[in-house]
Amino acid sequence: MIFDCDGVLVDSERLVVGLEAEEITALGWTLSPADVIERFVGRSEAHMVAEIARHVPGGAPDGWHDRLRERTHRLFRERLVPVEGVVDAVATVGERHATCVASSGGHDRLRLVLGLTGLYDTFAGRIHSAQDVARGKPAPDLFLHAAAAEGFAPSGCVVVEDSVPGVLGAVDAGMRVLGYGSGLTPGATLADAGAEVFTGMRDLPRLIGA
Repeated sequence: MIFDCDGVLVDSERLVVGLEAEEITALGWTLSPADVIERFVGRSEAHMVAEIARHVPGGAPDGWHDRLRERTHRLFRERLVPVEGVVDAVATVGERHATCVASSGGHDRLRLVLGLTGLYDTFAGRIHSAQDVARGKPAPDLFLHAAAAEGFAPSGCVVVEDSVPGVLGAVDAGMRVLGYGSGLTPGATLADAGAEVFTGMRDLPRLIGA
């Protein structure tokens, strides 16, 4: 069972899309929170950096990314919580199935958000980041890396995702994908990308027979 992190385990995306829209707009590339969802949710920080460089002459100035990261982490420390129902769902699933995390976030961010929400120890030693592979989501690399690291064939894995890039990557990896449709991306959009959509984390154990 491979869990995405942001939007699946921790309710972080609702906090950061407005902040990212504000900071990127200040650079001269006007984006709304909806634009940030479409362009960046489910993608790596490296992807955001590259896109900013494409749209902002000279790219982001020195220190911009550090400031954004500092503001984001401060917001997490003040307001971050687990996705509703996920703590119990993960515990129930973990009684019968192996679990891990495969996230577009960097390892430092993953340690922070999972630690703040009490989930780090649940996944310690089984946390995989886009930093570990050449290509992030929507490429299948991260999911294939996680499956190999945990000793499973792709066909034996189920992925829980909430973004189109994540769903596409998992489908391309040959894995079953459960799409969490109560996040920022509409369930119908996740279904179009190839996910089986569900709307409550408490339903997760039943969906995989846990």
